[in-house]
Amino acid sequence: MKTLTINLPEEFERKEVLLSIAGQLYQQGALSARQATDLAGVTMNELIYSTLSEDDPLKEYIKPVDQNRSVEDMIEAQIKKQGYKGFDKERFDKFVKDLDIKEPFELLISQLTK
Repeated sequence: MKTLTINLPEEFERKEVLLSIAGQLYQQGALSARQATDLAGVTMNELIYSTLSEDDPLKEYIKPVDQNRSVEDMIEAQIKKQGYKGFDKERFDKFVKDLDIKEPFELLISQLTK
């Protein structure tokens, strides 16, 4: 392994510079994803996010995780965003009854593998 020393002006943050270098080396195939994330000290999600162009629609789906939010808070936000109302058991039971399936469950499952 080689060592490189770079003197950065004060306005540059070390993490951002390392992320930029690691992202470029990853895109060029000089580093594996694991090596790039180790070099930058970031998650795979952060590395991929940093390599996308500003107008790439994928950025909306893999935006960096807010470390100050709990998983439960993120799930709740997603539920609200998508307008999820939950599982309607009565509607499901009515659907099952209306289908009136007579075959045994095992037979139905076995047909999926054919």
